[in-house]
Amino acid sequence: MSVFASIMDLLSSVLDSFWQRKVRAFLTLLGMIIGSGSVVLLSGLLAGGEDALSSTQQFVEEKDVIEIENSTAPERQRNRTQRALDYLDQGALDHSLATGGAAAEGELMDWRHKARVGELVKNVMVLGASAQALDLYHVKLLRGRFIDEHDLRQRSRVCVVGYEVWKDLLESTTDLTGRAITIGDVRWQVVGVLAHKPPMVAGPGTWMWDRRVVVPATTFQGVIRHSRKVDSIFIRITPQLGDLLKAVQRGRSWAKATLLGRHYEVENFKIDSDKDSQQQTEVIFLVINVLMLCTAALSLFVGGINIMNIMLVTVTERTREIGIRRALGATRGDILRQFLLEAGIIAGLGGLCGVLGGMALVLLISKILTVVLGSWTAHYKMWAIVLGLSSSTFTGLFFGLYPAWRAARLDPVEALRYE
Repeated sequence: MSVFASIMDLLSSVLDSFWQRKVRAFLTLLGMIIGSGSVVLLSGLLAGGEDALSSTQQFVEEKDVIEIENSTAPERQRNRTQRALDYLDQGALDHSLATGGAAAEGELMDWRHKARVGELVKNVMVLGASAQALDLYHVKLLRGRFIDEHDLRQRSRVCVVGYEVWKDLLESTTDLTGRAITIGDVRWQVVGVLAHKPPMVAGPGTWMWDRRVVVPATTFQGVIRHSRKVDSIFIRITPQLGDLLKAVQRGRSWAKATLLGRHYEVENFKIDSDKDSQQQTEVIFLVINVLMLCTAALSLFVGGINIMNIMLVTVTERTREIGIRRALGATRGDILRQFLLEAGIIAGLGGLCGVLGGMALVLLISKILTVVLGSWTAHYKMWAIVLGLSSSTFTGLFFGLYPAWRAARLDPVEALRYE
């Protein structure tokens, strides 16, 4: 209890000293506030940015997904018999990869047309997909239902419309019973509506999910394309394969071997051709994180120097007090611990203020970005909070060590004579 009481007395003394010298106290804490606050603020905004990119992503770019697209065969193979990607390839990949914990999904999305409901007209992109498309594209359903296996078997003329299509053509109706849209010369019964998924930067065109119309892949083949060809095949690797990187590499090898066997050894397809952009994004986020930590470390270093200067001034101002304490029996260790603890309390208070300020700014900026961009979640990373508090306190103790040692080394007699 005496140790706790002495700490509380010391904290009260520090706060009283701060209150008497408000400007100096603020300048002392400023480096700690900026350093710890920047860690919390930037880590929260970066996490929100990653979530925003993921939630607004209009295409499939996850690390656990392998994409296979049609491509031009190498020049030496162009005179050989060729075949394009089709749903039989997808079935073969499903069969060959099933024991490895992966599933293939075909995509048909190259048909852009006008959709009509009465006099209302809108440009849309028709996507032929299977029942697994919601999970593959990370799209949510707002109302109604999605395409199911029955629709695929029966080649039903049903569709699920994007949010903007629903709003503009169906006038945001809540009851989809009997509602239909016409695309080309085909009438499609609307059975569901996709949730709003705006891109990070909106623009013209039908590439956004809000402007898409999803129909059963089998119906797309028979009614629209009159062919079993597909534009892309996606393979999602499941966690059962263990290490994701090795699993993806193994999946690529399986897919290439399977397709070469079916395509007469002609490599008229490409695998994961657009992963470079995803890797570049990851590198950018890594660089930003490194710069963030460097900025925080620099702020803490400057704040630590400031604390050292202030503590040296404090030792000079309290020389006579130190002499009195030594005369009353305080040891050099007691004096060292007193000033070292005082430096730690100063830095800890600065770190606490910085963390609280950083959390408040994360909330405020996230709300502003939500209004501007449509989606931005406030994140509070526990590692950033702990790092902000611990690093600021450690910095204070480190830079307070020399002033505390200097105070402990004062000669008691000389200290008592100091005016």
